[in-house]
Amino acid sequence: MTRPPAPAIIRASAKGLLAALIIFFASAQAVSATEAPPDSEPVAEVDPVQAALDDQLREGAQVYSQVCSSCHQPGGAGLPGRFPPLIDNPHVDDADYVADVIANGRQGEIVVNGETYNGIMPSFSTLSDEETDAVIAYIQNDFSAPADDIADFEAAGPVAGTELPALTNLSSLVAFLLAASVVAMVLAPRLLSENSRLNTPWLDAWLKTAVIVLSVVVLTVFVPDWALKTDAVSKLSRFGQDFIGSALWALGLSVVLGGLWYAHRESRI
Repeated sequence: MTRPPAPAIIRASAKGLLAALIIFFASAQAVSATEAPPDSEPVAEVDPVQAALDDQLREGAQVYSQVCSSCHQPGGAGLPGRFPPLIDNPHVDDADYVADVIANGRQGEIVVNGETYNGIMPSFSTLSDEETDAVIAYIQNDFSAPADDIADFEAAGPVAGTELPALTNLSSLVAFLLAASVVAMVLAPRLLSENSRLNTPWLDAWLKTAVIVLSVVVLTVFVPDWALKTDAVSKLSRFGQDFIGSALWALGLSVVLGGLWYAHRESRI
């Protein structure tokens, strides 16, 4: 069977991609349509400085709940012998010290309130400067923040309009999968077909090169990085994290090299 000429393949690919984009952006438009919040009664003027501090403390409480409380416990109580308390901890009075520990992690002995702890705290360098400042302010404020917003956040979940409803999330996922399927159907014949190593069409060569590069990046960079950021792995010792990261990197590289060997043997590349 002879292949269609390259221009025909390009036109078919363009039509498939255009259809996928139309579906995707139509779903995105539906997601962006949110119900306007009801009108509220005017409130008394507040001190802008105090309002900014309240907002920072609320953000700090949220960051602490999501990132820190699993080890240091709600309210900074800590776990005896495992995780030092943050409440009444003189070390947390130094904001620069706390920021450095958050950004770079810490290991080794530390004495808090007469008890010695010897563990490893992973770094949380993915937190922005604003999030770091907010969580430090919350800790130094004795884990106190405006109770109404914190209670609403913990009990009721996200504020209306800040999280997509389940139906629109599902629509986005379906649109993405449909778009990916269309792209795969269009490009699969070019990617999987046998070819002559001395006379490979330029479109096939570029597509296969792109797949190889993306596979290497995803399997040796993104997958290990994602695994190291999960809660289960981030709580392990530094040695455990390094071992898992190295093992995933070696496994991803082995998969890529094995795929290249098989594709070369079958004259796919």
